[in-house]
Amino acid sequence: MDWQETLERAIPQPPPTHPDPAALVADGKRLVRRRRLAVVAGTAAAVAAVIGIGAVVVPSRDHADLEPPIATRSTAEDWPPEVDIPLSDLAPVAYDFETGETSLQEGWTEVDRVGALTSNSSLAVAVTDGEKTIYAYFPEADDASFTDASRTAKDFRTWARELPDHQPDIMWDAGGRLAVGRSGWKIVREISNPFGYDAPWDSVGAVIEREGLEEWLFLRQSRAALSLAPDGGSTYAIPGQTIDDWLARIEKSDRTAYRPNDRNLGEPAITHAIEFSGSTVVPTEDGVKVLEQVADPDINESFTAETSQTAAARISVDGKEQYVLVQEKESATRTKNVSWAFAYDLLPAPYAEDRAPFSLDEFAAIVRRNYGPEWGPWE
Repeated sequence: MDWQETLERAIPQPPPTHPDPAALVADGKRLVRRRRLAVVAGTAAAVAAVIGIGAVVVPSRDHADLEPPIATRSTAEDWPPEVDIPLSDLAPVAYDFETGETSLQEGWTEVDRVGALTSNSSLAVAVTDGEKTIYAYFPEADDASFTDASRTAKDFRTWARELPDHQPDIMWDAGGRLAVGRSGWKIVREISNPFGYDAPWDSVGAVIEREGLEEWLFLRQSRAALSLAPDGGSTYAIPGQTIDDWLARIEKSDRTAYRPNDRNLGEPAITHAIEFSGSTVVPTEDGVKVLEQVADPDINESFTAETSQTAAARISVDGKEQYVLVQEKESATRTKNVSWAFAYDLLPAPYAEDRAPFSLDEFAAIVRRNYGPEWGPWE
């Protein structure tokens, strides 16, 4: 479906100007076929970036494109899962974008069509078995919908011409109710937190319908980031399956691919809570404790450039834990070297079982993966 690609996965740190492949994975900017929902958070006026893990399944007769959790790409051979839609009385026609040819289930014949027969062109086609008529829509090579003609009062050509404009106006906030606005769609079924996330995370699934065209969707968001639009995806109803099957497949893939150590870090901020004293990082303010530290963390070349020493530390500021990268640099105007510290908040994972603190080596690996070899907020 011709969804607006207005949502981009937000990595909770400044976007790298020289991203490595892993950072591109984290940033969600892969050139894969997928359908993203243009969602407006109920408390935000504009479509914004999203924080979280994301998966979007597009039905296909031979495969499905599915996005893994943020900063994660599984190497399992059975991932992503396939979504197969074989010819049947529920899906009686298939369209090959490369050849422009259609295939029909035995006993079905084509009645009418709208669209070119060349590759890379969408097609709507009406087919019948003499008793039942199905309207099929193929907007992309890996996307298809099948609608019982009796569920719409419109003739086939009118129905087909209006298809590209049938985009639901989705609105949802974590902890709130789903709405589809005045876009002509109606919510047939709403599923509360189908992925079983722990607070502050929430999710929702839904079946929506317009003119006999049925879609399934999911959204997810952290209540700690309500100013940002939710992450979400959708698919046309898959013949022979249910939305429960679809959501379960997404959840299973997420849990298989998601590594607890691939945690999201908040946007870094310069902090004056710690500094170097000799070769050791020490607090400079009341309420600050250094819980652990390690010298010379393996970040990248830009982090160590023109420094006399570096460190990574896990600290507590008034009871709240942060991960910190510290540099010491020579000063041309001061008698002693200057410490620069960059603090990261650890954003909660969707599942509580994945929220244990990680080691400083793991923290360094996440930063290194996100920034690549030549970039960082310290530049």
